[in-house]
Amino acid sequence: MKKLFWNALIILNFYLILYFWFTNSNVLIASSRPGDFYIALGRLFGLLSELALLISLLLISRFGPIEKEYGFDKLIGFHKWLGFATGIFIISHPLFLTIGYGQVNKINYFTQFLNFLTDWEEIIPALIATLIIIFTAIVSIKKIRSKFSYELWYFSHLPLYIAVAIAFNHQIETGDLTSGGALTYWFILNILTAGLVISYRFLRPSYFFTKHRFTVEKVVKENDSVYSIYLTGKELQDFRFKSGQFATLIFLQKGLWFHHPFSFSDSYNVQYLRFSIKAFGDFTSKINQLKAGTKVWIDGPVGTFTLSKANKNKYLFIAGGIGITPILSIIKSLTDKNSGLLLYSNKTEVETVFKEEITKSGIKTHFFYTAQGESNRINIAKISELCPDYLDRDIYLCGSVKMTSGLVKDLRKTAINKGQIHLEKFDY
Repeated sequence: MKKLFWNALIILNFYLILYFWFTNSNVLIASSRPGDFYIALGRLFGLLSELALLISLLLISRFGPIEKEYGFDKLIGFHKWLGFATGIFIISHPLFLTIGYGQVNKINYFTQFLNFLTDWEEIIPALIATLIIIFTAIVSIKKIRSKFSYELWYFSHLPLYIAVAIAFNHQIETGDLTSGGALTYWFILNILTAGLVISYRFLRPSYFFTKHRFTVEKVVKENDSVYSIYLTGKELQDFRFKSGQFATLIFLQKGLWFHHPFSFSDSYNVQYLRFSIKAFGDFTSKINQLKAGTKVWIDGPVGTFTLSKANKNKYLFIAGGIGITPILSIIKSLTDKNSGLLLYSNKTEVETVFKEEITKSGIKTHFFYTAQGESNRINIAKISELCPDYLDRDIYLCGSVKMTSGLVKDLRKTAINKGQIHLEKFDY
């Protein structure tokens, strides 16, 4: 029902935009004068681009009621799709206006576009916003995005806030929502979205940072490429998270001032928070330089990779490499360790992290070392052999995209219910 409410709210806003546009542009739509219909379409694409931008910001605002319903990875996926749609809308806006006004003024389209650019006060800021949005859409294309580090990709999106502010001002000055109920609606929609983004992306973590004063207590080397960061702070009993969730961390140390998501690798306790990080070649390769006493900014917790989403009272956990971190957090929170079974895959035994901790947890575990051959890979045959009742369990998967996507594909060929399969993608 809650998902239905949020879906209906988005659809309602879409229809409201169409209504206000049609009310203000119906003369242009009905006009037989060459160019008027294109002008009306240009205005519509302008409104749609702003609405898509606002929805995109809402999806990544960390707004709890929405994030808990859909899961942060699904919101990010929809955010990506909406970003490309925004790029199309924002290009179509000046394109159709140029065609329309070119026909009305009986001049060629290039000249008409140059005429637009002479309006420095109104058009140039809008052009800047357009270029920002197009650039953001381009760097989000998968093949291009793969060339960027997470940090560079993240910072490339920050100018979007400037673009939204410019687009809002441009709409109320020259668009279809310049007076009466339409203008009031537009103000409320923009202010509410901005308020949620500011509250959940900035004020909430600022409050946590001020209250808890998160500090690096120690850095523990788990193996040649994985380090566990232990954080302490004040009143940690009030900083609640669910096992399986993650948070975005900023280490306030010179050379490590980056913004990156990591899973909690231990269950909730009042002594410390633990995040275990693998060096992948970006800033994480510098994690061994992190010093005790460094202050840490935490944005979170977020994520729905938790037992609250389970449909059964028995669990099968499948982890690959560093994907053990959220699963270990869940395992350690289980009151009945006999309710769970863990299949844990690594290339070699040396690369396996938390083996002793997993063994001490009491959960039944099968370790796999893929360097020993194909027979040591986790597949549906191994799952059926080692966990014959897997159809009666909730299955939690975390590992590489190749591993999890392959297993999900095979599992869905069985009689398992889709709602029994749980995973959360960390793809940006």
